[in-house]
Amino acid sequence: MTRWRPVAAALVALAAGARVAPAQASSTLLAEGIRAYGNLDLDLAMRLLRAEAARLALTRSSSDERCTALVYLGATALLRGKRDSATAAFQELVSVDPRFRPNRLIFPPQVTTLFEQVRQATKAVVVVAPADTEIATGAGTFRAWVVATSPQAVDITLRYPDGRPFRSLYAGSVADSTLVRWDGLDDAGKPPSVDRVLLRVASYAASGEVAGTVQLPLALRVTDGDTLSWSADPPDSLLLPERAGQGPAGRALLGGAVVSGAVVALPSIVGGTDASSGPRIAVAGTVGITSLVGYFVHRAGRPVPANILANQRARAAWQQRVVTVRAENERRRRGARLAIRAGEPLVDEPRRP
Repeated sequence: MTRWRPVAAALVALAAGARVAPAQASSTLLAEGIRAYGNLDLDLAMRLLRAEAARLALTRSSSDERCTALVYLGATALLRGKRDSATAAFQELVSVDPRFRPNRLIFPPQVTTLFEQVRQATKAVVVVAPADTEIATGAGTFRAWVVATSPQAVDITLRYPDGRPFRSLYAGSVADSTLVRWDGLDDAGKPPSVDRVLLRVASYAASGEVAGTVQLPLALRVTDGDTLSWSADPPDSLLLPERAGQGPAGRALLGGAVVSGAVVALPSIVGGTDASSGPRIAVAGTVGITSLVGYFVHRAGRPVPANILANQRARAAWQQRVVTVRAENERRRRGARLAIRAGEPLVDEPRRP
């Protein structure tokens, strides 16, 4: 099961800047501050909530705790007539979580109205992504939500650590939020060859200038699918010789010569006195001619049709196997796994005058 958490927030302040104070979390202070607000002891509530908001910011406590402290701090400041302090608290609040909305059953209309005005004027973006994700490259999807406080133009890209473009994901306006998807591939459609990229979200002011950016480091680890080995041609061990060798022709010629010689020499071997050599010469000649025919029939280099046909069938079967292996390897490559781990955000806010 995927675990989601906010991992980055970029604040683009077009109004006064928000103030973030260092500190350590204390639920007791927060509870006491809320109680003092409820009792309309606004001076005490202001001191407690301001201290608590500072502590929570320093310790990077959960956004829920920080939002609670800041909304009560802003409400307290407004009820005390300190509108600038209330505005600053609400600016910080929307930078922590642009999705936050005050409860209208708890806070009076003047508080919720000021908060809404601050939210619309302060351009803040937060990226909400899973801390750890594993997908199949090209088939799975890494998802991240880009949430905005108010309508604004954004450019969302993946970049190499040195800032060079890696993959464009989205360019356009965000009214409330937009879901960004990445299939784990680069612009060339291949798994990443690096172990780290940056998910960069740039916000644009109405003038078209970059108002602020947030870059979320993504650590990558690719696990390739094992592929099958193959060769374009079948091994020689599967093929038969397609041309006759020297052996059969030589044996036919040698055998004929031996038999012909034996026929001619037969009378002298057995001690015969018959002088008629005509029939023997004819037989010897016939045997010799037969051996010559056998020699030419079995001569070296002569095509062997049966072997050629068998090899054609073997090559066809091998080529079909090659096609099958290629398809399987492609499927396995597409099935490569990509593990993605989100790191700490790198926020670049514009310098305010």
